[in-house]
Amino acid sequence: MSEAPIPAPAPRTGRPEPDRPRPSALPVGVIVALVAVVGLNLRASMGSLPPLLDEIDRDLGLSSTAAGLLTSVAIAFMGLCAPAGQRLGARIGPELATGVLMLVLAGAGLVRALPLPAPLLFVSAAVAGAAMGGCSALMPSLIAHHVPAIRGMTTGIYSTGLALGVAVAAGTAVPLEGLLGDWRPALAFWGAVSAVTAALWLLLVPALRGPRRRETDPTVPAVVVDHRMPWRSRTAWLVVGFTTTQMIIGFSGLAWITPLYVSLGLPAQEAANMFVLFQVVQVATMLTLPALADRTPDRRPQLAVVVGCTIVGIVLLLVAPVTLAIPAMALFGMGVGGGSTLGLVLITDVTHTQTDGARLGAMVVLVAYLAGALGPFALGVLRDLTGGFEAGYALMLALSVVTFASLRAYGPGREL
Repeated sequence: MSEAPIPAPAPRTGRPEPDRPRPSALPVGVIVALVAVVGLNLRASMGSLPPLLDEIDRDLGLSSTAAGLLTSVAIAFMGLCAPAGQRLGARIGPELATGVLMLVLAGAGLVRALPLPAPLLFVSAAVAGAAMGGCSALMPSLIAHHVPAIRGMTTGIYSTGLALGVAVAAGTAVPLEGLLGDWRPALAFWGAVSAVTAALWLLLVPALRGPRRRETDPTVPAVVVDHRMPWRSRTAWLVVGFTTTQMIIGFSGLAWITPLYVSLGLPAQEAANMFVLFQVVQVATMLTLPALADRTPDRRPQLAVVVGCTIVGIVLLLVAPVTLAIPAMALFGMGVGGGSTLGLVLITDVTHTQTDGARLGAMVVLVAYLAGALGPFALGVLRDLTGGFEAGYALMLALSVVTFASLRAYGPGREL
């Protein structure tokens, strides 16, 4: 009796197969909590700087322009170094790379406790920005890979952690300075928090990665994995374009809402309260809206709602900024918070592997954060040229209208 022929292995295509989540020793709730804690760290060092700038200026003799550049340097390096984070993830795995980058962020924060001269303080801001950008590039792919069934909700929780990190750091900076006796340890405090987070993450990396997969059949050719950023993909540019407009508008609002209301005659505390409302609504939107993403593959209705909220909010700011301040801030915050979070969801929608998610995430952070850093600067220039904020907010309104007009292109079924 002759033996049946052994079938030849199916040919491999050059397209990577979708990732299958690896079994993990960690419950889903623990993974979601880890993602949230990492998010809390990734903006805190930026939030702690503005309340302490007066003390830093007096101590180091910085000009106002130089002091303001401390935040801009961090944002710029977030964008510039996102590709490096993606490449590190490709080399050692995104889980381990995230832990290593958190250690770098911790070091950049802790060194601020030392009596550094002004140039080294800028270096610490750049290193912190580099670590934050690298982590930001990796997180969407980690979320999509480890918690695919609730990726929308998890992305919302991660985004909420980002916003809360800024708010908590800003709110505790001055009390920490009073408690610790100086602005340096107050800045370094968040480096210590990042060190604890990094240690916890690295301890749990083996469980997060799960058991190693069996080696593939050596007779089957291996698929060549592309780690380059997808510059030639139209879908990638659609995701980048949406996220970039949200970063420009969001960072501009972050920088200029309080000065706008001060220029309109409101007391400083009332102007600050308008900014607090803007932030609180963002957090609420980040927690609630992305969970709907797990229920439908079509993002266009949600995108239309958040961009529409931004448009209406900015229109109210232009026509009646004081009389309609509360609805203006609520709608503006809802649009910015929802838009920035849905931008992350779009990355997970169009990618099917951790590698693709990381390389698209790196491209998004690189372009969006570099452009976002220019937004507040552009509004400042327009204010100097015109004497007011109307031209700057009109520019944000135009960007929002263009984004709204492009939403037809964001239908389901797109792939990187």
